[in-house]
Amino acid sequence: MSTTPESTRGSTPSTLRSVGSGGVAGLGAALFGYLVTYLLTSSTIENSTASQVLEALGSDISTWKVVGWVFMSAHGVTTTFPGLFGTTSAANLIESVEAFSPVLYVVPVVALLAAGALAAVVSGASSTRAGALAGAGTTVGYLVFALAGIALFTVSLGESAISPDPVTSALLAGVAYPAVLGTVGGLGAAALR
Repeated sequence: MSTTPESTRGSTPSTLRSVGSGGVAGLGAALFGYLVTYLLTSSTIENSTASQVLEALGSDISTWKVVGWVFMSAHGVTTTFPGLFGTTSAANLIESVEAFSPVLYVVPVVALLAAGALAAVVSGASSTRAGALAGAGTTVGYLVFALAGIALFTVSLGESAISPDPVTSALLAGVAYPAVLGTVGGLGAAALR
């Protein structure tokens, strides 16, 4: 069997539709994961001693930014903090702060598996390969969120800043998590069809 030009052209829009639906699902997964993290952690953050001390010192760190640090920590991303004499330290807030439940690690996993499955269904994936491709497309939207989060979740403190680590934010949260979990979700949804 030979491939006709019409079938080759027909596969490109199908691939673009798969990646496009994956990208939208990936961005939706990131926003959903952030929202769930916000609902689970915002009151803990607002009522923490550290928040009250920072307020007393005149530093206004918005709760939504700290939730961003926690959400990125759920992907294994550390947050960098300024130290004395120009040093910095890094911490995964879920590991470091006892008030945050390890259950938060599950939030991005569930969101990305669901996003990959949704992308496969929406794109009409008729094979496991097509489902995996649609699921892998979640990387596009999730990476956009991760890159935006590097800037949005940064808090300036004079000459220094508190922010998610940019390298692990981009590579781990933005690429590795959605590439693996989105693909598995899309593959699973296509296999069940």
